[in-house]
Amino acid sequence: MKNKVIYVLIFAFLVFVSFYYGGLIKKNVLVVNDYVIKSAYDFKDFVSEKISIHFNQIEQIENLKEKNEKLESLGMLVGTLSNEINRLLEDKNSTHFLPNVSLARVISYVQMNDYTKVWLDGTKSTPNKNKGLLYQGYSVGILIDKDARPMALLQGDEKCIFSVYIGDNKAPGFIQGHNGKIMVKYIPRWASFKVGDEILTSGLDNIFFAGVPVGVVTRVVDEDIYLSAEVKPYAQLNIPAYVYVIDRL
Repeated sequence: MKNKVIYVLIFAFLVFVSFYYGGLIKKNVLVVNDYVIKSAYDFKDFVSEKISIHFNQIEQIENLKEKNEKLESLGMLVGTLSNEINRLLEDKNSTHFLPNVSLARVISYVQMNDYTKVWLDGTKSTPNKNKGLLYQGYSVGILIDKDARPMALLQGDEKCIFSVYIGDNKAPGFIQGHNGKIMVKYIPRWASFKVGDEILTSGLDNIFFAGVPVGVVTRVVDEDIYLSAEVKPYAQLNIPAYVYVIDRL
């Protein structure tokens, strides 16, 4: 009998609490529930936004990279156009100027102990035909055919040779690697040039078009029969990831 009374009192107490405080408890539960749901949605929106930003950045980077490559290629052509126009003004019979430049990727060294020779991908070599290589608007070497594969000889290699002009007086010579340095060789003794003069490709070897910047003269060397000039190249780099190939002049 005593236990039944206790159960009745407990039941009555619960009814009383439910009647007077049920609304407050329900309200607090709903507040917690709303907070959890809102937090879940906020987290979902945050993750979605971050994912969207990430993929948008990738797409934007690719678009900017493609535009940069096009602008870099156009910049190189525009940089040499003024030189060609001057030649057209001097010689009305000058041939049509329409070079073709394409992008190639450096994939590996030819030999691990030689940093001036690398294999290229994305371009083709032509037997007995050397092609000029450009990087950031500057000359960086030449492409040759090696075992039916395109191989790049970077400036500084002894077999990387192309013709250049030095200074305003256009002293002629040939770029060539020598003992780890970049030199202009076979400059006539009568040629007038000095330290600080700019070196540009001459375009006379059909490897580069005229007017591509190479570097500046840092030292003049008397070789008895001819003069030489030590060069500080504009393209200060080890191995570029990509280079431009002059496919057709």
